Formats: sequence, C-alpha cells, structure tokens
Amino acid sequence: MRKVILGLALVAVGFIASCGKDSSSSANSDDITGKTTQQVMMMRAWKSISFKDSSENGNIETYDVCSRDDTYQFTSATSYIWNDNASKCDPTGASTANGTWSMPDPAGKIVLIDNIKFLGKTVEWYVESMSGTSILLRFRGIDNSGKGITWRMTLSK
Repeated sequence: MRKVILGLALVAVGFIASCGKDSSSSANSDDITGKTTQQVMMMRAWKSISFKDSSENGNIETYDVCSRDDTYQFTSATSYIWNDNASKCDPTGASTANGTWSMPDPAGKIVLIDNIKFLGKTVEWYVESMSGTSILLRFRGIDNSGKGITWRMTLSK
C-alpha cells in the first residue's frame, strides 16, 4: 500500500510541475532575459511597422500603409525571409524573398542587412532599443550635401 501511495504522490508532483512549466513558458514567450541580440532577432517573424527618415524635412514616415504588415523572419545568423503579407504594395510582385543579414558580434548592437550601401559605405543599423515585442533600429549618415540623416526602422511582434 505504501508503494501505491508513494507512486501516486510522485505522479501528482510530476503533473503539477509539468503544468507549471507549460503556463510559465507560454507566459514568458516574450522574455529575452539571457538572450543575445542575434537570438532575439531570430526568435520570431518581425513585422516592419515603420520606417522614418529624419532629414531637413523633419521626421517623415516613408512606409506606405501596404508595407506595414511585411514580415522579416531571421532564419539563421546569415539569412532571412521577407514576406509581403495581406496588404501587398504590388499585387503582381513576389510575395516572399530571401535576404542576407549579419552581426559582427551576436551580442552587440550592429546589424547589417543585405549589405546595403549608402554613398558607398555599408549601412550599419544600430539596435537603439529591443524587447521581446519590438526592435528599433537606427542608421545615421551624412548625405551628399553634408547634412546628417537618421533612419529608424521599427519591427514589432
């Protein structure tokens, strides 16, 4: 009889422990504690909700409404998949495309996407802020007239 009670107690403890793990893991799916910047970038498909250009004309939103549901899924440390979701800007255009990205330091703040150049220099995006639900990337440069520009791209869950 003692063995039966002990066996039931172990099963009950295991059941309670497994229930606790399930609820905490789903509740903490946005938790980035202990993750590198690269791991956070790769943890989900990110919706590109904003692209702002700060120049002499002020802070201008350059994304059309149709671009604000596009997603980027960073599938590895070197590649991503872009999806032109429901609000397609070009109904005849491709719905998906592959791209490349990298980080000189996976725990750092610099992100290189598609080796994009601006006036001959590689665009280095700086991770201005990051959480489990949003990422704000910033690029600062000098245009042809010598004026400073700032681009900010916001990615969201």
